[in-house]
Amino acid sequence: MEDIKEIKSVRIVPYTLMSSSVSAVLGLLYAIVLLIVLGIIALVVPGVGQYATILASLGVALIITMPVLNFFFSILSSFVKALIYNLLVPRIGGIKVSMDGDEVKSIPIVPVALMLSILYTVLAFIVMLVVAPILAVFMEGTTLIAGSTAAAIPELSGMAGASGAGIILAIILIIGVPIIFFITTFLYAVVATILYNLLSPIIGGVKLKMEQASHGLCEIRKIPPVSLALILSVVLTIVNLLYQLPSAAMNIALDGVAIGLVGLLGSIVVYFIVFFIVYILMALIYNFLQPKIGGVEIKLE
Repeated sequence: MEDIKEIKSVRIVPYTLMSSSVSAVLGLLYAIVLLIVLGIIALVVPGVGQYATILASLGVALIITMPVLNFFFSILSSFVKALIYNLLVPRIGGIKVSMDGDEVKSIPIVPVALMLSILYTVLAFIVMLVVAPILAVFMEGTTLIAGSTAAAIPELSGMAGASGAGIILAIILIIGVPIIFFITTFLYAVVATILYNLLSPIIGGVKLKMEQASHGLCEIRKIPPVSLALILSVVLTIVNLLYQLPSAAMNIALDGVAIGLVGLLGSIVVYFIVFFIVYILMALIYNFLQPKIGGVEIKLE
């Protein structure tokens, strides 16, 4: 029997710790794969072998830096996302899921689309508050330099008259980017949720092994990898296919039906394989880390 539950809150510290740890391990795996690819290139491509030392140094640097950068970036983003989610729930309601035992059978469309679109809109607004002024200062500085050197370099005279363009750009970014994020995230979430609800009865939904934790919270103790990877990789592959249809139609018109369809089918296969591998790895890493650092804790009502 299905039971609709609402995620009323996410405990910030466990979520942040788990997300950043998973990101760090994924970063390490990505770096190892890149190192292997660089090694193969050095062995196979003529003339590249002489740069083997440089490629090896680059690979070692990636193995060190990628996990660290992923970890610290994920700490910041996960903390902010969990905080924003908890602040938004009393105002717009939380994400709802229809559970049948430990399986997520369906997801009500409007709550998840509304929450994700507002959450990422707020994130985009915060990022633009930092990025836009930096770009504005850079553009204004460039304009001033162009104005002072216009007499010596006539080609820069056009830039000298662009005073105030940085401020205009900053305003556009601060207002426009969040609006774009809201619209695209809302549409993406709606399509993905509809597909999930249609496919879940056919191939099975995401399964979450949860146990009661303290303070009325539930801890996600284990995530079966195959159920997670299968449904999400199929859903996201179809969503990306829908977004690619206009460019695919253009390729078919320019290059012919056979080449266009081959390219489209190839991208579908690549998307599915990549999504499947990533979500399998994420679930395996989560299950490995959970006994050591604790799982994500959420409040369901």
